Parts: sequence; C-alpha cells; structure tokens
Amino acid sequence: MKINIAKNDIFSNYKVKLKDFRFAKQFEKLLNDYDICFKKTEYFENFFMYNLKNINSKFISILNDKAANYIMYIEPMSVYSLPIRIDEESGEVPVIYPEKNKNYVTLGILDNGLAHINYLHPWIKKVHTRFLRENTSCTHGTFVAGIALYGDKLENREIVKNEGFYLLDSTVLDSTSIEEDELLKNILLAVQENYRTVKIWNLSLSVKLEIDENMFSDFGIVLDYIQKKYSVLICKSGGNGGDFMKKRPKRKLYHGSDSLLSLVVASINNDNYSSQFSRLGLGPQGTIKPDVVSYGGELSLNEKDGSMNMNGSKSFSIKGNIASSSGTSFANARIASLATILYQNTCTDFKNFSDFDATFIKALIIHSAKNTDKNLSIEEAGFGLPENSQEILSYLKNDKIKIIRGTMTKNYSINLGGEFFEYKKNANIKCTLAYETELDYFQKEKYILSDIKIKEFSEKGENLVRKFSSTINRGKNIELFSTNEIEKKFTIIIEKL
Repeated sequence: MKINIAKNDIFSNYKVKLKDFRFAKQFEKLLNDYDICFKKTEYFENFFMYNLKNINSKFISILNDKAANYIMYIEPMSVYSLPIRIDEESGEVPVIYPEKNKNYVTLGILDNGLAHINYLHPWIKKVHTRFLRENTSCTHGTFVAGIALYGDKLENREIVKNEGFYLLDSTVLDSTSIEEDELLKNILLAVQENYRTVKIWNLSLSVKLEIDENMFSDFGIVLDYIQKKYSVLICKSGGNGGDFMKKRPKRKLYHGSDSLLSLVVASINNDNYSSQFSRLGLGPQGTIKPDVVSYGGELSLNEKDGSMNMNGSKSFSIKGNIASSSGTSFANARIASLATILYQNTCTDFKNFSDFDATFIKALIIHSAKNTDKNLSIEEAGFGLPENSQEILSYLKNDKIKIIRGTMTKNYSINLGGEFFEYKKNANIKCTLAYETELDYFQKEKYILSDIKIKEFSEKGENLVRKFSSTINRGKNIELFSTNEIEKKFTIIIEKL
C-alpha cells in the first residue's frame, strides 16, 4: 500500500485505489463503520475511484492496519484549477467564416468554455455543458480555440497552415476548481455524448501529479479507454512546471500525459528550444511521451526582481481582443488543429464519420515530425515538430511514399515492389507505424497486451508508435509481427528518402 500524506497533514480529500474491484464491498463497509464520507466514481465496468472526504493521517493509519492488503494507494485528491496569465496585445486579424455548401469536421474543446466572440462564434457548432453559463469563465478555452483556428494569422507565419472547422464547446469545469474524479467523469460523459459527430478532441487540462516510471495513471487509463471505446483521438497537453523560477531542473509530465492512444504535446519557444515550463518524458515503462512539440510561448525568471517574464503565444481574450499567454495548452491547440485539418481533408463520410482512423492521423503527424535545429532530447520533444498540414497532405500524392492501413493478428508482410526501389539494389527509407491494441486497464501484468514489432528494424521495447530510418534491400519484405492473436489496427508509412 503506497501512502502519500497531504502537506502539513491537514484534513483533506483523499483518492483511494483498490488492488482488485472485488474488495469494494469490504472497503465500503470499513468506511461506513468509521463514519467516513466518501464518493465512488465508476468510469467503466469495475474501474472506479474513491474520494474520501475530509480525512488525515489518523484515519489513514487505520486503513494501513486494516486494509493494506487490498489498497493499492492512497494520496491527496488532485485538484485542477486554471491560474492563467493573459496579457492584452494590440492589433486585429480578419474574421473567417464558414463557406456555404462546404463540409467541415468538428474539433471538441474540453475546457472551461468558449466565449462567443466575433472570431469564434461563426464556428461554434454546439455547446455541451453541465454548468450554468454565469459560472464559467471561458478564459482558457477561448484562448485554446483562438489558436486552433487563427494561430498562423496571429503569429504571422505558417505553423499549421490553418483552415476553418467547427468547434464543440465542451465545458468540463467551471470558473472555480474541480477534483480529478469529477473532471475525468465530465470528460468521459462529454465524449460519450458527442463521439458520433466529434472525432478529434483538444484536452489542454492536467491534474498536478507527475507520471510514474512503471505504472500508468488513472487519468491516462481513462483517456485510453475513452479513445478505444468511442473511436476518437485526444490531443493532450503535457503540462507546465515552474521549477525554472527557482532554478531547479524540470520534472516529469503530468498524469494523463501517459495516455498511449493520445497525441501528447510539449512546448517549444520561438527559438526552437524546449520551453522552460514544458515538462519532460518519458512515459511509464519507457514509452515515448510526449509524442510531438509545437509552439507554446516562453516563460522566464527576471533575475533583477524575481518576477516572471512572458513571451507568449497570441490568441484572444474573452472580450475578443488579441492577447498573449504561454503554456503547453497552446502548443497542444496547434496539434489538435493540425489533426482536425488532416481529417477534414481526407474524410469521405461527413454524415457519420465512419471512416475515422486515429492511427492514420497519428502516423501522418508523427511521420512528418523532425527534431528542431536545437537537437532536443526525446524527453523534451518526443518525435519532434510536425510539418504543416499542406506538406503532410502532399504525402497522399507522393509516389515515394506508401501508406498502408489494415488490421493484423500475429503477422503482416509488406512487399514494396521493384518499382518503389526504381529497380535499384536497395533504398533508404523512413518508416512510421502507429497502431491500436488491447490494453490491460487494471495493469495485472503489463499494460500493452499485444505489441507490434518490425522484424530487424524496430524490435526493442513496447510502444504504440514506432519510427525508424534504415536501408532495405530490393526484394526484402517489411515484416510486422506480434506474439499473440489479438487483432490490432494499424497504419504504416514508408517513405523512400
């Protein structure tokens, strides 16, 4: 039983996770015997979280005596709030409007609401909320949505090659604060009620707990469950840290950023260095997180007076004015925008969105990603900074790029054909594989139940994305293999360099 006590041992709400759901009745009887007020939240069958209200180490010691054999951990319930600094800026950009008779897809913004300012109002397709409008502040969500739609125009450079798409204002927290169990439930319900029409989601929220070296967080697991169950893609910010203000080293990504099915995004500044606030990977068990980076601004210590300097990304305030702020949230908004544009330009079913394939979108983005000219580490940048949407969409018409989508169990062989090699002896290739598989949400043995490896080229570790560059001889197949018969959906991109 892992125990983490709140600072100064003040009476607090605590999160409890059991080793096995079959101990639930026994645990709840113990809580009732001691008149402990609690809330149990179930996210899917037998996966739940307890929120024990207003306890301290005195009762935790009782739990340690009476329930240590079936409690996995107990820790203070993480609270999410939105301390966001937004600086007003001068200037304006033209408002963009939907074109008549054009099909658009929708990006879901899981946040604190969207202000219906002139820049956003034409694109807000729907509002999904469990809060009264007067109880939502809309500051963060508005800023995120502004970058998703207008980021390039506001920065006066091509990062994403923006184009318009619809927005779902999915408000999952109000203007105060929210505990992890309720935030996660709100996210689950938002996707559950809108997944048929919204396939890509921006989640620029985190709870302030660092990911573990070995165990996947409840937040990350629930995000993976949501994506697998409802066939959606979540773009997730890696989280911000303030250690630079005390000249301390950066720390690990926040809970939720260990979600393997999500595209997890870290931040770089305008000089292509990792932003000082941007947290570090890797994910649990050596998984590659973050996946990619984009531009999220910069924060720095003012050596003279100890204050914080900001060189922010531009977006909009809730008043509709141009403003600036910094954070991985805003780098994430660019990647969510990129993913949405890629799907919008490849979608063939704008009625039911039956053709959506998250592995295809992920593979395109990660295949395009490169390290910046500052040679960032994989812990800082994952696979790197993606190309813009126009460049990535050109892959679909490039004779030197093969994109293969399918399903497999134990083996899948890819014959590139002599024409791909231009009938030469060999070819240099860059290859990216993204796939979905079954996951053990209860982590009894290992999380990834069926891995795909690429024979001779990429066999180390387990990760839902593989990427490599190598030389391959003409006549040699690319062999995907796995250890069991679990069906896995995949996209593999093979580019001749």
